Amino acid sequence: MQPEVQSEPTDRERARQRRAEQVQRRRLALGICVLALLVLVLILVIACPGGNETATTTTEPEDTTNVSLISATYTAELTGDQSVPPVRTAATGLLTLTYDEETEELSYVLEVTHSITNPSSAVIYEGAPGTSGTAVYTLFAGPMKEGTFVGTLAEGVIYDEDLIGPLRGGTVADLIALIKEGNAYVSIGNKSHPVDAIRGQISY
Repeated sequence: MQPEVQSEPTDRERARQRRAEQVQRRRLALGICVLALLVLVLILVIACPGGNETATTTTEPEDTTNVSLISATYTAELTGDQSVPPVRTAATGLLTLTYDEETEELSYVLEVTHSITNPSSAVIYEGAPGTSGTAVYTLFAGPMKEGTFVGTLAEGVIYDEDLIGPLRGGTVADLIALIKEGNAYVSIGNKSHPVDAIRGQISY
C-alpha cells in the first residue's frame, strides 16, 4: 500500500496563516502597551506624595531660624588695654546693642563714658580678643569730634544692607551669631590711634 503524500498548502491557506500570525502579534503588542501604561500610572501615584513631603521638610529649618532671634541686649565696655596693641589711656566707652523681636530691629547706642580726644571713627569688627579683625559695620565715620569728647558718639539701627566685609549680603542674624560666638568687638579710633584707641569685646 502506497504512503499518503501530504499535499503542499495552497496560497489561500498560506495567506490565512499569515493573517492569523499578524493578529496574534498585534494582540501581544497591545497587551505589552497596556501593561506599561499601568506601571507608569502606578509610579506616578507613588511619586507624587513623596515630592510633597520633601518640599514640606525643606521649609521647616527656615521657620526654626526665625524663631531663634529673641529680644536681647548685648554690651561692650571699651578700654585702652583691650586695644591691639594696648594703648595707655584713661578713655572708656560703652556700646549697647538691643534686638527687639517685635520690630525685628537691632538698635545701638555708643557712648564715651570717660573723655577721649579727637574721636574720628567707631566700627564693629569680626574678631577674637587680642586679634586684629575685619570690619563688618561702621557705627561712626566722622567728621572727627575735635578736642576732648564725652557723651553719645553714635546711635541708630543696624540694617542688613549696611553690613560690610565678610557680612556683606548677610543679615543682622549673622552679626548676632558672631556676638554669641564671642567673635565680635567694637573699636573707637582717634587722631592719634586711627584704629583701636579704645576697644571692647561684645558680649551678652
